[in-house]
Amino acid sequence: MPANLQPVILHIEGCNFVDKPTGGQLNFSRQLLKAFGNRLALVGWASTPSEPIGCWFNKTIDGITYRYFAFGRDIPSDAKPLIPARITTWLQIRRYCNRILSIGIPNIFIREHSILMALNHKPGMNICFYNPGVDSALSISRYPWAVRFADLFDHLFFKSLGQKASCILAAADKSAITDLKNRAGGRLRGKNIISFPTRVDTEIFHPANRIEARKGLGLPTDAIIAVTSGRIHWAKGWPFLLESFKLFLARFPNAMLFFIGNGAEREALMQHASALCIQENIILTGYQSPAVIASYLQASNLFVMGSLKEGWSTVLVEALATGLPIVTTKFSSADSIVSDGINGFIVEREPQIFAKAMDAALKLTEVKEYSIKETEKYALSNLATALTDVWPLI
Repeated sequence: MPANLQPVILHIEGCNFVDKPTGGQLNFSRQLLKAFGNRLALVGWASTPSEPIGCWFNKTIDGITYRYFAFGRDIPSDAKPLIPARITTWLQIRRYCNRILSIGIPNIFIREHSILMALNHKPGMNICFYNPGVDSALSISRYPWAVRFADLFDHLFFKSLGQKASCILAAADKSAITDLKNRAGGRLRGKNIISFPTRVDTEIFHPANRIEARKGLGLPTDAIIAVTSGRIHWAKGWPFLLESFKLFLARFPNAMLFFIGNGAEREALMQHASALCIQENIILTGYQSPAVIASYLQASNLFVMGSLKEGWSTVLVEALATGLPIVTTKFSSADSIVSDGINGFIVEREPQIFAKAMDAALKLTEVKEYSIKETEKYALSNLATALTDVWPLI
C-alpha cells in the first residue's frame, strides 16, 4: 500500500461510491468521502467492468486514491431487481468477509442492516452503525412478500446490533429513537442510541438568485414552482402530493410541481397525474447530480414533502440550506428542521390543509435569514469532528 494511504476507518456500504444506487445511501457515503478523504478504506460495488472482485486494490474517486474492495458488480438500478439488493449484499459480504477484514482496520462504519448482520464480529472491532431511519427495514419494502418477514428481520437485526455495535447512531429525533428502543425490547439493553442528523454540503446547497437559476435550467420566470426530491415510492407520499397540488392549482393555474429523482413507480405517478388532469403541470426530472438538484431548489418558490416515514431527511436539510420555504407532513426530524410559521409548515395528511399551507408558505418573509442560521448545525464541514466525537477511533 502506498505510504500516503493511511486509512483509519473501514466504510462498508451497498453502493459504488460514485453514482449508484441513487439516493440517501450514496449521498451520505459521498459526504464521508469529502469529510475524511483517504483516511477511509472502502468496501462496495464495482463501478467499472475492469475492477477486480474479491480483493483489495487502489481506486481513484474524484482525484483521491482509496484502498477499495469490490464485493460484486450487480448494482441495483431504479427498476426492481429480481433478487432484493439487501439479500445480494448479505451473500457477498458473507462470501468475502475474511478478505475484507484482512486489511486490519478496527474502526468499521456501516449504515446498511444486511451488512452488519453478515459481518463476522471479532474481538477488538470498533463498529459504528448509523441507522438511516428507525422504522423496520422491511416495512416499506418494494417486495410485498418481504413485508411478511419484517418482524423476523427486526429480531435478527436487533440481536446483531446489540452484539456487534460499539456505537449506535440514528438519523432520527429523540422521540423516534425512543420508539426504536421500544420495538427492540430488551435486545438493546444497555446500549445508547445517539441522534445524529444528516449533513448538507453548503458549498453546493445555498441560496442563489431565483431568476438566474431558472434561466440556467430553461424554466419559465413567471411560474410558481414547487419541488420535491427523492425516490419515487409510495412511502414518499407522491399520490398525496399530487392531490394536494391539484387543489393548489385552483389558485395558481400556472404552477408547476417538479419531482427530482427516479423510481419504479414513475409511470404510476404520471398515470395518477393524468387521472387528476394535472399532467401538464407535473415534471419528472429523473436522477440528477447534487449540483443540479441544488439548481432546481434555487429556482423554486417552495419545497414540499409528503412522506409517511423518514429518518433525518437529507432532502429537507438541502431545502433548508437553499433558503426555501417548506411544507411537509409530520415525520421524525420534520419539526427539528421546520419551524412552523417561520420557514414553513408541518401539516396533517389532508390535501386541502396541505394546499392551504403551500399558499401560506409563499407569504413567509423571514425564511432565508432563519434558514441560513439553522443550516450551520448541519454543515458538512462539521461531519468528521461530530462523528469522531461520538465514536472515538482506536
